[in-house]
Amino acid sequence: MVPLDPYAQASIKTADNLRSIAHSAAVRDLSQLSLPEIDTAVDAIARLAPAGNVPGVILNGLARQPGRRPPAANVQRDVNLLFKGVEAALDRVAYGAFFAGPAAIISGYQQLLKLAGKEPAAAFPEGVWQFYVQYAGREDSARHTIETGGFDAMLGKHQIALHPVDRITAWLMAAIHALHQYPDLLANEWRERVYLATLQEVTAVQPDAAHYANLYPAWEKQRPYGRDRDADPNHNFATHRRHKFDQFLAEATRHLSAAAYQAWTERLQTMRQALKEYQQQLSLWAYLEPDTYGENRRPLLWEQLHVGLIVQGRYYLIPASDPDSGRPSTVTAVREQVAAIHALPTGATAVKLSTLATLKRSALAELRRGWNKTLTASLTQLQHVPILLNADQRPSHLTLNDIRQTERGIGDHPLTLFDTGQSFVFDQSQIFFDAAWGAALAEIFTREAMSWAVYLRGLPPPTGSGMHIKPLAFPLEPAEQRYIEQSPRLPPEVSAETDQINLSLLHNTRQLCQQRSEWLNLTVTDWLIFYHAIHALTYQPDPTLAAEVAALSKTPRYETAAALTQAAFTVGQAVPAVLIPLDAAHASPRDRLYPLVFVAPLRELDVWGLHGRALDALVAARQGTLPFAEFDQQRRAYLAALAGFGQILHHAQEISVHGASARADALQRWATMPAPVLRFLEAMPNQFDPLHNLMQGQELFAHLEPLAANSSLTRFSTAKEDSEKRGLAWGVLTDAQGVMRITLRDCRPHVAALASIGYKAFATRLAQHYLDSYAAGLNNYLHDLRRIAVASRDP
Repeated sequence: MVPLDPYAQASIKTADNLRSIAHSAAVRDLSQLSLPEIDTAVDAIARLAPAGNVPGVILNGLARQPGRRPPAANVQRDVNLLFKGVEAALDRVAYGAFFAGPAAIISGYQQLLKLAGKEPAAAFPEGVWQFYVQYAGREDSARHTIETGGFDAMLGKHQIALHPVDRITAWLMAAIHALHQYPDLLANEWRERVYLATLQEVTAVQPDAAHYANLYPAWEKQRPYGRDRDADPNHNFATHRRHKFDQFLAEATRHLSAAAYQAWTERLQTMRQALKEYQQQLSLWAYLEPDTYGENRRPLLWEQLHVGLIVQGRYYLIPASDPDSGRPSTVTAVREQVAAIHALPTGATAVKLSTLATLKRSALAELRRGWNKTLTASLTQLQHVPILLNADQRPSHLTLNDIRQTERGIGDHPLTLFDTGQSFVFDQSQIFFDAAWGAALAEIFTREAMSWAVYLRGLPPPTGSGMHIKPLAFPLEPAEQRYIEQSPRLPPEVSAETDQINLSLLHNTRQLCQQRSEWLNLTVTDWLIFYHAIHALTYQPDPTLAAEVAALSKTPRYETAAALTQAAFTVGQAVPAVLIPLDAAHASPRDRLYPLVFVAPLRELDVWGLHGRALDALVAARQGTLPFAEFDQQRRAYLAALAGFGQILHHAQEISVHGASARADALQRWATMPAPVLRFLEAMPNQFDPLHNLMQGQELFAHLEPLAANSSLTRFSTAKEDSEKRGLAWGVLTDAQGVMRITLRDCRPHVAALASIGYKAFATRLAQHYLDSYAAGLNNYLHDLRRIAVASRDP
C-alpha cells in the first residue's frame, strides 16, 4: 500500500476530529444543513485547512457565540489559529508544496461559519478581498508601482528651472494636501460610483434606462484630476471635483421622474454609514503592524501625521499640519525645512532600512520585539509617515521594479514616491490601493505638485534660515544585525519591460473584426489575454539562451538551477490559469476587486488550429490552388471561434461581478453560437468563488485603462500577492500618446535558483526575451489576422 503524503494524512485527521463535532445535535441544529451537506463542508475544511483538532475547537467556540455575526476580533483570532494549526500539522516541505495559503484558510473558515449557523459575509464587514490582502498582500512584493511623467514634461514645456529644494517642496506640499484631503477624496470616489450605480438600478425598467446605464462611462471621460481653470480659488481639489460631479449629476437627472428621484434619494440616505466605513477602510491615516500571519491596520490622528523625506539615504520627518491651526503646513515652513536639509544633511551615518524591507513580515514582527530603544523609537516615529518621498534620484531607464530597490521604509506605510529626474514613481501597498485607485491618486498627486511648482518658481531662492534638522537614527547592534542576516527573506525576482506592441494595428484589427461580426467585440484587454494563452503554448526559447542553460547543466552545482530554468521555458506547456482582477468598486466600493481565474479554451475551440488552416487556405486561394469559397468557409469558422472566445471571457467576467443573474441575461444571446462554444458556456457555473479563484491562478494579468486623454501615466507594474504559486505578473498601461507598455515580473523558482549561483542577470535576459517574443508574436498574429479578415476574391 502506498503511504499517504503528509498533507493527506493531516486532512484525514482533521476531518475525523471535526466530523464528530459537526455531527453533534447542537451543531446540526445551528447549521440547519443536511447531513450530506455537513459532510461536504467538513471534507472541504479538512482539504483547505488541515489543522488537526483546531477547526473542531473553533467550531465549538462559534457554536457558543450568540447571533449570526461573530465579532471582528474573534474572526481574526480564529483565522490566526487555523494558520498556526496548519503549520503545526504539516512539515515545511508539505506546507510549501500543497498548502494554498491565506485563500485556503479564509475559505475553510467560511465553511466553519456555515457549520455554526453564522453568516459568512457578515464576518467580513470590509469585504473578503480586504481581509484577504491583509494576510496575502503584506509583503514588499505586494505593491503596485505606477509612473507619471507630467511634472517634468510640464517643466520642460514651460522652460521652468526649479531649484532642487523647490522640486522637493512641490511634492511634499502635494503629499501634505493629499493627506488632508484624503477623507474627501475617498468620499468623492464612493459618491461617484454608488450614486450612479444606484441610479442605474432605480431606472432599470424605465424607457430611458440606457441613458442612466451609460452615465458612469460618460463621467469617466470628463472627471477632473486637477483644479481646472474655472475652479473656485477657495476650493481645494476634492471640493472642486465634488462640485463638478454635482453639476454633471444635475444635468444627467434633469428628466428623471419625481417618483424615481425620490426612490433614488431614499436609497442613498440608507447608505451613509457605508460611506463612513469605506473612508475608514481605505484611510491613509494609518500604518501597518505586522503579526505572525497577517497585518493589523492601526489608525493615526491628524496631529500625528507627517510626510517623510529621504535625502542621501537619511530619513527626515516633515509635519503635515500646523500645530496651532490644524491646517496643512505652510509652503514657507516646508520650504525652509527642505532648504536646511538640502544645505547641510547631518546626523548619524545613513543606515539602509531597505535590508529590512525585503524581510518577510512575519520575521519582522518577531524582530521588533527585541530591538534596541533608539531603533524602536525611530521606527515608531516612522509609523506616523503614511507617505515617503525619496529625493535621491534613481536612473529613469531602470525598470519600475529596479527603481524601487532603494530606501523605501520597512513596509509599514501605504505609499512611497521615487524621483527619477524625468518622472515620479508611486509605490503603493495593495492593502490600501487597488491599481485603478492608485493610478487615479498618482494623477491627482502629480497635478497638485505641478501647481505648486508653478507657484514656487516665482519665489526668491530658498534659504535654510540656520535651521538644524536631525534625521531619524536607526542604530543596529551586532546581535540585531546577525539576526537580520539570518532571517527569512522574500525570494528574488526579475522584471522586463516592452513598448513594442503595435497598438494602432491592434485597434485597426479590432475594428475590422467588429465589422465582420457583431459577436467579434473583443476589447484590447481580451486580445492581450487571448494571445497570452497562444504565446504560452507556442513560445520558442532563444537558441543562444537555451545553449547557455544547457552549458549550466553540465556543471554539477548548477544542475538544479538549469533544470528549473528548462522546466520554466518548456515548449508547448498547458494554457496557464490567469488571475484577472476585475473592478468591483462601481457596484460595491468596499469589495474593491473580484478576482477572476480564466483558462483560455484554445484547445476546446481549436482556435490556433483554425488560424493556421485559415492562413494556409488564404495562401492557397491566392495561388489559385483552392477555391476562394473554401477559404471563406475556413475564415467563417475561425472568426466564429474567435467570437466564441470573446463571449466565454465576457460571460466569465459577468458571472464574477453579477453572479447567477448574468446567466439569465445571456441565454438568449447564445442561440447562434457554434456548438463547441455553446457547450463550453452552458458548462460554466452560475457563480465563482473568489477565494477558490485566488487559489488557482498561476499568473496575474492586470491592464490599467487610460484615465483621461491628457493623462501623465507612463508605466505600471502590478502588485503580486505573497503566493509563490503566482509565478508571472503582467502589468499593462497605455499612455496618452498611444504607447502601450507592459511590465512583466518573473518570480518563478528558476529565478531564485539562478540568483543563488550569481546568474540573476541571466534570469533577467530570459524574462526579457519571453516578453519581447510575446510582443513580436502578437504583432505578427494581428498582421496575419488582418490579412484573413480583409481578404476578398479580388487580390
